[in-house]
Amino acid sequence: MKMETIVILVCYNGKWVTSKKMCKYEGGDSKGLIVPRTIKFAELLDRVHQIGNTNIREDKICLKFSVLVASNEWKHIKIEDDDDVNFFMKYNSEVTPSKLAPLLVSIEDKGLTNDVVHSMHITTDSSRMGHSSVAIVESNEVTWNNTNVTDLGGEVGTDFMDMIDFSEVEEMHGGDNGTERNEVSVYSAPPNLGCSNTAGQLPKMRLGGESEPTRQHYWSQMGEKNRYNAVGVKDEEAYLDSGFSRSDWNPKITVGQIFSSKKTLLTELRLTALRGHFEFKVQFSCTKRLLVVCSQRPCPWRVRASRIGEYSFVIVRCTTVHECDLRFVSDKHRQATAALVASSLKRKLKDCRTIYTPSDIMRDVKHNFGCTIHYSKAWKARELALLSIRGSTEEAYYILPAYCYELERMNPGTKTDIRTDENNHFVYLFMAVGACIRGFRSSMRPVIAVDATHLKSKYKGVMFVANAFDGNRNIYPLAFGIGDLETDASWHWFFTKLHEAIGECPNLVIISDRNVSIENVWNKIFPTAQHGICFYHMKGNMKRTFKLKKRDHILMHFEKAAKSYSIAEFDGHFRKIKRKEHVAQYLEEAGLHKWSRAHMDGRRYNVMTTNIAESINSVLRFARMLPVVHLIGEIVNLLVKWFTERRELALNCTTTLCPNFGEKKLRNRLEDAARMNVVKVNNAQYNVLDGNMDGLVDLTNNSCSCRKFQLEQLPCKHVVAVCRFLKVSVYAKASRYYTRKTWMDAYSDSIYPVQPHGMWDTPEDVRSRVVLPPVARVMPGRRKKLRIPSQGEGSIRRKCSRCGSAGHNKSTCKNNIPLRNVS
Repeated sequence: MKMETIVILVCYNGKWVTSKKMCKYEGGDSKGLIVPRTIKFAELLDRVHQIGNTNIREDKICLKFSVLVASNEWKHIKIEDDDDVNFFMKYNSEVTPSKLAPLLVSIEDKGLTNDVVHSMHITTDSSRMGHSSVAIVESNEVTWNNTNVTDLGGEVGTDFMDMIDFSEVEEMHGGDNGTERNEVSVYSAPPNLGCSNTAGQLPKMRLGGESEPTRQHYWSQMGEKNRYNAVGVKDEEAYLDSGFSRSDWNPKITVGQIFSSKKTLLTELRLTALRGHFEFKVQFSCTKRLLVVCSQRPCPWRVRASRIGEYSFVIVRCTTVHECDLRFVSDKHRQATAALVASSLKRKLKDCRTIYTPSDIMRDVKHNFGCTIHYSKAWKARELALLSIRGSTEEAYYILPAYCYELERMNPGTKTDIRTDENNHFVYLFMAVGACIRGFRSSMRPVIAVDATHLKSKYKGVMFVANAFDGNRNIYPLAFGIGDLETDASWHWFFTKLHEAIGECPNLVIISDRNVSIENVWNKIFPTAQHGICFYHMKGNMKRTFKLKKRDHILMHFEKAAKSYSIAEFDGHFRKIKRKEHVAQYLEEAGLHKWSRAHMDGRRYNVMTTNIAESINSVLRFARMLPVVHLIGEIVNLLVKWFTERRELALNCTTTLCPNFGEKKLRNRLEDAARMNVVKVNNAQYNVLDGNMDGLVDLTNNSCSCRKFQLEQLPCKHVVAVCRFLKVSVYAKASRYYTRKTWMDAYSDSIYPVQPHGMWDTPEDVRSRVVLPPVARVMPGRRKKLRIPSQGEGSIRRKCSRCGSAGHNKSTCKNNIPLRNVS
């Protein structure tokens, strides 16, 4: 195997010239040197002695190279051992010849420590020689190729940084002040360069070429009294045999690694400590330097780092040997901070539907890191993780105008509006995506179900929703709003914005619960529309008002009367309700046309409840805990998903009508129609003989005496029987709202999500708009997240018919029952 070599250009016999507090190297001779890529420090030192013709015993050689650490600020870093040589070789082996970092070699007399006698300038090139014999430090452009800066981004489990990789070009300019005291060894602790440190100078700081004290030197410097530590050990052998475990911990932190910031470096060190089951403390820290040591002294483990550039930190020395007392290992860990734990939670908390409690966090920390944290720290870690993912609630209101602008820009035709009070506090928000508006106008039955639900974020409030049904009986979200309370003013504002979005809609029917505010304002905004009441809410009000039981026959007849298509069928059920006059009077005062399909002037089709709005509330039950911008983002992402999935379903559909509603209903009605007899009255009218209710079908007017054909706009069983009798297509009698083509048109437009905040291109007038959080009174204590169910909504507690106990049924009953006394 061929050994990899590197060409080194050695410039010597030059001199240092200091001008305007900048030091530069001028003059001298040069000579080329080819060395192995894995050359050791001693070997390199011998070759340099040979080139300079120096005396190994009398002359002291200091090898250095220059690194730009800030604008116009260079540091001359010493090379003192094999690790330093490896760092230098790696630093220069992959850069282009014109971008090599300078390496300085000072030849000093051993009796002198500060006076430079000779100077040598070394540059390296792995391919060719071509540099001038005169090298000026301040004019060199140093390039670090492909500097691999580790940024954990808060994610636990990210691999540690590899050794420095230099392949991406980054030019750094500037010069050094040229003072000798600023020359810092790669492995020595630097002096305090104006850093704020209440502890003063770093203890046991090593400058220049001082070597790190050995373990034996440390013990020799300790007095006999100090050598008795917490466990009463007198010498090192007894110290190691008295319960200490000496291990060479091998983390992936090595000399030369570069981190994007000190915070990132400390995070990586904390992870290393957790994985190695030891603790460390910060012995020295400022804006330019960092030194951490093992918390158990005299353990030699330490990591030293220095700042390079504006923010990055590089590992300049690390000692990986541990000599920690296992008898003092605790289940708690000082490095398991809330911030570090929070960084490991982001992946699990990104989905708002994830239920991840502090108890779950405590369990996972114990399993992953082998340490125990308190419940309060787990709670704080969860809050920090959520804050890092979503930002603060106040920030969500601040960026709301920019978000709405981006939403409108990404989705043409989208309508958004934000209303604030005179002090710029948030009051209302309206949002309707353009694709939904166009789809409703062209492809939806004109029936809208509206409802409101409570928000569970910091400032609470309510969310207004308006939805429709598509031809396949899927929820079709139309518009959303956010306000403070369900008041006349808030509903009036929402209906006004909804009317601006959809315009005039013929034969429109609005379905809602019995909210008083809706009743007061809907006809002011939609004067030509019809208003219907959700019969399920009406049923619940009856149960609560008259204390009716769940299986009361009055409720059964009310449900059948509400769903009746013909007046005759309705009257048959309502006569039975009149047996309780107070109940019948209550329903009449509410308005028969409000809750009865047969009495309504318009068509409510088969939309008898506000279930479509309630279902949206259920889908967004976790999103309603988020800040306002993230709530809207979840809604948009949901619309993106639904439109994409349903567009694919419509494209792959092979039936004429929508498969889950129109096609399914006609096939079920065909079963009954096949057994019916059809009698022709004239060319347009046919009498269909049904066992229960006969039907007179008029094909000219598209009507049937049962009224199901008119109110649903879908052939009833009588019309199906006539089409079968005449051998004509029954699909021709179905409304276009149920066809596959209309279903495809409803989802033909794509909805685009809003890009991340950093990618927004927002004009100045939008960015300058101030939206403050709403004025809300936050009550103390943990806020409620579960709604209070209405009467009759609770689950039924069933009993076993065999033993009478709850919790199981007869088929799974294992209880013993007493034998009956036959006598």
